[in-house]
Amino acid sequence: MSNILRRLGTNGTGSSIPNYPGREEAQKMIIQDKLQQPMSHSELKETVISPDAEFKGSLKFKDSLRIDGNFEGEIDSQGTLFVGRSGALKAEIHVGNIIVEGKIEGNVTCEDKIELRSTAKMFGDIQAARLTIAEGVNIVGKCSVTAQKSSAEQPRQEKSARPDFKRGKEERLSEKIGSPVAAE
Repeated sequence: MSNILRRLGTNGTGSSIPNYPGREEAQKMIIQDKLQQPMSHSELKETVISPDAEFKGSLKFKDSLRIDGNFEGEIDSQGTLFVGRSGALKAEIHVGNIIVEGKIEGNVTCEDKIELRSTAKMFGDIQAARLTIAEGVNIVGKCSVTAQKSSAEQPRQEKSARPDFKRGKEERLSEKIGSPVAAE
């Protein structure tokens, strides 16, 4: 019996024996177990556009994209975009999350969070649910940071207390007084 156990190896699967019939099935089971385990953030697939690359057009990706080169066009994804220090983008960007260390010329719409690190240069409007800005960032444009709400959750817009300046002076006055005012 001890001779058989020695031949099967210490774990009893026979994986150390080259032609053992159960070896292949044991390897398949190990691979399937690894596929069923959730991936950590560091194991996410990342596509990279290197510093010497130039890309023009429309770009979509699933998990994450790192741009260290030049890009011109449109980016649309639910994933995470990382713009490295040498990255330069002229684009309309719609992503889930974005981290910027390089330069972006164009509007950025983000489902969750925009992180602008100290070397970032932004020339365009920013819209996101959360925004982090490090000291030293250059921004030229408007920033709109609001949590995304569905139309059912948004309260009805009430009449503004501020008068509508596009309407005539007489109409605004008649609303305050309650009686119509003849135009002169």
